[in-house]
Amino acid sequence: MDRTILMRTCRVILLAGVWVTAVLAAPGTVAAQAGRAQVQEGNRLYGEGLYNEAHEQYLEALREAPGSPLIRFNEGNALYQGGEVERALEAYRAAIESGNPELQSAAWYNLGNALYQAQQLEESLEAYKESLRADPRDVDAKHNLERVLEQMQEQEDQDQQDGENEDQDQEQDQQDQQNENEEDQQNQGQDQDQQNPDPSDDEQEGEGEPERREGEMSQEEAERLLQAVQEDPDEVNRKGQPARGRKPRKKW
Repeated sequence: MDRTILMRTCRVILLAGVWVTAVLAAPGTVAAQAGRAQVQEGNRLYGEGLYNEAHEQYLEALREAPGSPLIRFNEGNALYQGGEVERALEAYRAAIESGNPELQSAAWYNLGNALYQAQQLEESLEAYKESLRADPRDVDAKHNLERVLEQMQEQEDQDQQDGENEDQDQEQDQQDQQNENEEDQQNQGQDQDQQNPDPSDDEQEGEGEPERREGEMSQEEAERLLQAVQEDPDEVNRKGQPARGRKPRKKW
């Protein structure tokens, strides 16, 4: 619980300890008188914050009066403040099961606190409800009940948000995997194209340029030769053709 609730819890426990002492001191109660001195000493130690020592005194009192629900209630307080929440739960339940009407509201309230510390929120909520049934005027029990309801709602909202985030993460992972698979397929297709080139590509590259045999002139060379012949037949360089001697000129 938050700090405000913890302060209220300490106040209720301390008041309960003092009240129990007064009840035990009442004349005519044999079981109470049997453990009276130990309970008084336990309450003194409890008030000084010596919870382990107080618990030892309450145990001594229980040995003399094992059926006292009041001593069990005080024992639960000392255990709770000493951090032994599970054992405190047992002590509070024992006090409640005794059926003592004067203890019901306080025992249920402290049981609710211990259940909250154990993160048993639904059980804690029910304990505060029982405390209010026993004493509808207990504003501390009402306050704590409201706080538990708020926290339960916050946890529900957080769980819902976590579930939505998890679904989004799964969708993103699936999309990433799909994109990766598509990229792998594209890379495989490109590798196959490089290993097995299309024959039609070579045909297209050579289209319009007939294959030239060895010793033959290219079209550009033929055009240049034709142009040179037209300009000066004697200056033609007939590259690539067999050399010929010129015929002797006739004497006139």
